[in-house]
Amino acid sequence: DAARELERFAVNRGKVLDLRSIQICLGAVQSLEQALMQFDFRNSEVRRRFDGIKYAVKKLETLAYEVDLAKKRAAAASGAAIDGQTEEPPAKRAKVEGEATAIDIKILQGIKERYDHFDRLREQTYKRSRDVLKNAKNAIFALQRDDFKKADTMLSQCAKDAGSIFKEIIARSPSLRSGAFGAALEELVEALGYRAFRREKRLLGRSDLQEASGLPFSFTLPEYLGGVMDLTGEVGRLAVRSASRGRAACGDVERCLACVDTVYSGLQELPHLPATLGKKMATLKVTLTKIEGILYELALLSQGGLSVRAPAPGADPDWQQGGGKGDGKGGDGDDDA
Repeated sequence: DAARELERFAVNRGKVLDLRSIQICLGAVQSLEQALMQFDFRNSEVRRRFDGIKYAVKKLETLAYEVDLAKKRAAAASGAAIDGQTEEPPAKRAKVEGEATAIDIKILQGIKERYDHFDRLREQTYKRSRDVLKNAKNAIFALQRDDFKKADTMLSQCAKDAGSIFKEIIARSPSLRSGAFGAALEELVEALGYRAFRREKRLLGRSDLQEASGLPFSFTLPEYLGGVMDLTGEVGRLAVRSASRGRAACGDVERCLACVDTVYSGLQELPHLPATLGKKMATLKVTLTKIEGILYELALLSQGGLSVRAPAPGADPDWQQGGGKGDGKGGDGDDDA
């Protein structure tokens, strides 16, 4: 933003052909660009703003060239310096420019040291959060196979790793919680909620889930809601697998529907959802509709409205459907004709 303001100031000074002020602005922005090039901004809003500095440098370079050219043309036309002022000797100009300091490099150096320290902490958070995320996903996979013992082991390791990350990094740099660490905690919420749903047949509230996690710190509301919304996807897959048992699965599928419908209805009552959670509402609605469709199909089976029977081994499927013999006779008749 400061570079843009210097650019505006230089443009205004260019109206009166103040080349000296324009050159000072150009030098300041060039110094700022060179200093900021030592930072690793990655893909962030700061990076996009830094990319705009090079356009400010180009604009100031063009402005300085045009004003200098205009002054030279005016001097050549009048045979004297503009406004009766004599041109400063190069040595004097260099001395004045050397004394002027627009950018304090020491301040930027201190900022860079703090930024590099923060960047190292961020890298550690990303790396260690991936372990929490991976173990939480493996716990969900184990629960899908009914391996509760392995799932409990994975979730215990998740709680241990997450507590260590929070104590060593997040507690000192809270802004790092919203990135990879927050995503890992959402996955942990999903795994804990899925375990409770499979084992206890219920949906855990925020306080109950906090107690079940064993974490030394509390889940934030967005982390809890995000994990519960992801949980509905696993519950939907459980409903699909349960439906393969036919009519006997009606009770389990109804329980899955009640879980997903409770989450959906509760979220509908909230006045506002963060942007990251709002994107999940469409997927949640699809899951709800799919389970309702499964229950409809199971209802047809239970009422005898639809009969599904596997063909006998070695039998002709077309004949089993009642069309085999009739088609054969019709074919013979056509041949006789």
